[in-house]
Amino acid sequence: MALAASSIPGIAALVALLFTWVSVGQTGAQVRIAEGGLVTGRFNAAIENLAASAVDIRLGGIYGLERLMRDSPDDQPTVVTVLTAYVREHTRGSAGGSADTRLATDVQAAMTVLANRDPSRDGSGDFDLRNVHLRHLGYMGRWDRAQQRVIGINFPEADFSAADLTEADLDHAGLAGAVMAGTTLREATLNGAELADAVLTDADLARSRLVRTDLRRIEASGAHFEDTYLTRADLREARLQRASLVRASLPGAILRGADLRQADLRDADFTGADLTGADLTGAKNLSTADFADAVTKGARGFPSQSQR
Repeated sequence: MALAASSIPGIAALVALLFTWVSVGQTGAQVRIAEGGLVTGRFNAAIENLAASAVDIRLGGIYGLERLMRDSPDDQPTVVTVLTAYVREHTRGSAGGSADTRLATDVQAAMTVLANRDPSRDGSGDFDLRNVHLRHLGYMGRWDRAQQRVIGINFPEADFSAADLTEADLDHAGLAGAVMAGTTLREATLNGAELADAVLTDADLARSRLVRTDLRRIEASGAHFEDTYLTRADLREARLQRASLVRASLPGAILRGADLRQADLRDADFTGADLTGADLTGAKNLSTADFADAVTKGARGFPSQSQR
């Protein structure tokens, strides 16, 4: 009896501890449910704002989704899908801006929010910007004082097929692996941008600026680079079959192993460019291009005496 009596306080303490553990677990579950309800409420409120007629209310919805995306990373795929759909719906036909008008404020805001997200959290988000009309798209980067560099503009592997990005400001943009087949990028600025492995088949980049741009292994057959600035651009192993490089400026560009078969090189400037191992078989107007100080060792399609 004495032993049993002495055990009662210990049992009572154990029961109390178990009760506390269960209570804490229940409280935690209740908190998670409450947080889930709060997130849902914020999401629904933002969606309602997107449908408003007043642009300031729509902007509130866009920035509300941005805050939600940061506070709840698991919801980023859904937010990305919603915002890309918003951009598509609001840039149909001439809505994205004519040749003389600026891009709508809310569309610019949505694109800026998308550009500054963390792409690693996209998950199964639908980043579909095909056929969008984004003429005069403004700059979306942000200056990071701590790192002393531009951050943001993250569009890796995004689908911009057949989009109109005339005069878009995409300097330093992350577009590695992006699909831009048939996309219009006339007079766009892509200086220092990352476009490695991007698909630019039949894209129009006439009079655009791609100074020091990473264009390694791009698929750009049939693309237009007339009067385009490609100074010191990295075009190693770029596929440029049948591309038009008429009057293009490529001083100091790296074209090692590039495929330029049947490309039109009329009056192109390759001064000091590195064309080691490039293939220019069947290139048009080769004799009118300027290859002063260019490295052409192992390049195909050149007269043998011009190899250096």
